[in-house]
Amino acid sequence: MSTQSADPSSAELEDQEPAGAKLPAPASVMRRVLPKLVLSIVLGGLFAWIVARGGVPLVPDAADFRAIAWWTAPAYLGILLVTHFVRAARWRYLIEPIKHLPLKEVILLNWMGFFAIFAFPLRLGEVARPALTKLRHAIPMSVGFGTVAVERVIDGLVTSLCVAWALFAIPRVVTDDPIAQSLPFYGYLMLAVFSGGLVALFAFVWQRARAVRLTEWMLGIVSKKLARVLAEKVSSVADGVHSLTDPRLAGGFIAESAVYWGLNALGMWVLALGVGLPIGFGHAVSLMGILAIGVLLPTGPGLFGNFQLAVSAGLRLYLAESLVAGPGSVYIFLLYGIQAAVILTLGIVPLYLSNVPLRALLGQTDARARVPAEST
Repeated sequence: MSTQSADPSSAELEDQEPAGAKLPAPASVMRRVLPKLVLSIVLGGLFAWIVARGGVPLVPDAADFRAIAWWTAPAYLGILLVTHFVRAARWRYLIEPIKHLPLKEVILLNWMGFFAIFAFPLRLGEVARPALTKLRHAIPMSVGFGTVAVERVIDGLVTSLCVAWALFAIPRVVTDDPIAQSLPFYGYLMLAVFSGGLVALFAFVWQRARAVRLTEWMLGIVSKKLARVLAEKVSSVADGVHSLTDPRLAGGFIAESAVYWGLNALGMWVLALGVGLPIGFGHAVSLMGILAIGVLLPTGPGLFGNFQLAVSAGLRLYLAESLVAGPGSVYIFLLYGIQAAVILTLGIVPLYLSNVPLRALLGQTDARARVPAEST
């Protein structure tokens, strides 16, 4: 499908801006983001305080680091780099029905997007990949949001299935921690939510024409122009979900997603062994699922606070409190630190080389501004 049919709407609704519009001033963008940033820092600080108050230091004692095997950090870093590559590369299956992009471009777009999700508060960075595909390839943001929706639903379904499986297959220890005790409920809840999300995506694709007509009819009562614009958005989102109807594309994405999450669990297991945590691969699968669900919460920059809280609560399901507070704190510290270093480095470098302003990651761009992929 050619992107030349991209709809000409507004920046919020997607592309239309007045003639002569310019990139919003950095100060203007900061005024919009600052309240969210303050709120996110408060939330992240609250989660971090809960972790520390529960006996897991955010910065472990120096003595706890002495037990780490020398190969721990390099081994985890190597696995994580491959994991990060696969996580980005699989997106080519989702964008393929819209426009064929070179693998290098797919990787760079996603690495910049992952950086934005990690770095910006309250998950504002979710808009980055749709914004970048619009900026660099003139693909409507609504189409980009469709591809992100597929990715989020599949990932959520995989990780919640991992948690549900672990609840049946892996024995747990008795814990007094209320957050750890609530994990089974939230695991099953997320499984229900993402299962329903997948059904909704398929229904949306199959009933695309009806959804477009319904949108145009309902909003046409208020404004026929607005109804026409939003109906085009609905149609564009359906374009972004179109990969689900192609067995080759859907199968490729699901297969590589399984590889991605398998490598993720493998890396978390290797890191656990290196710091001296007595857990098996199945425990790592469970921890991975719990962490993936935990970081969905919109909190502070760097996912700080909810990341540590999710892993510490997961460890309490399987380990004694002394292990969670000792080598467990080292595990959380290294897991977060190495992931942060990889995401930030692999995101900032292409962002700098591409000459993409940070505000563009929030969708704050001139409708006519474009940073062609060839500039990278």
